[in-house]
Amino acid sequence: MFRRTFKTLVLAIVSLLLAGTFLTGCNSAKTQAVQSPDSTTTVDPATTPAPSSGNSLSDTTPHSVKLTLYFPDSNGNGLIPIDRTVVIADQEIIKEMFIALATPPSGMIKPLPKGTILKSASVKDGVATIDLSPEFQKNFGGGSAGEEMTMYSIVDTLTTLPNVQSVQFLLDGKKLDGILGNLDTSVPLKRNDSLIIKTS
Repeated sequence: MFRRTFKTLVLAIVSLLLAGTFLTGCNSAKTQAVQSPDSTTTVDPATTPAPSSGNSLSDTTPHSVKLTLYFPDSNGNGLIPIDRTVVIADQEIIKEMFIALATPPSGMIKPLPKGTILKSASVKDGVATIDLSPEFQKNFGGGSAGEEMTMYSIVDTLTTLPNVQSVQFLLDGKKLDGILGNLDTSVPLKRNDSLIIKTS
């Protein structure tokens, strides 16, 4: 009788020890599977797609975007970089850039001729194609220096976007040799950093 009770007791203890080991293993697995709130994930830029920064994208969630715009200085001798943060609802970044260029800071020149309207914009293979209304040409004040300031204010601003390396200008849907005079606009214009005035 005593021997049978002792054997039953030993079996019960062994069963409890095995059950405890099993539960500890499960809890350990659960702990490994759940990350702490403070844990961070390392992202490899080489394998992670860059965020799209084109015109007319599908995301309709309002969010803030920091833009770098280039405005002619008060003497029209060069372009000054100005940072602005805008809220974009549908990621029409190029449209927002044109709206911002139409309202220069105090002491700087408005680069866009009066009445200029951005009719459309698209980005393909690194080229931003922008179609401007006839007022862009009609209301331009003239002069080679003014032409440089106007054209490269737009080009240098748009090429801050990661997917834009050059800008193709259209006037009312047409590609022209020189929309404002001297610069060849039959081909896309690339960024011109030599016109940028470095600020401390």
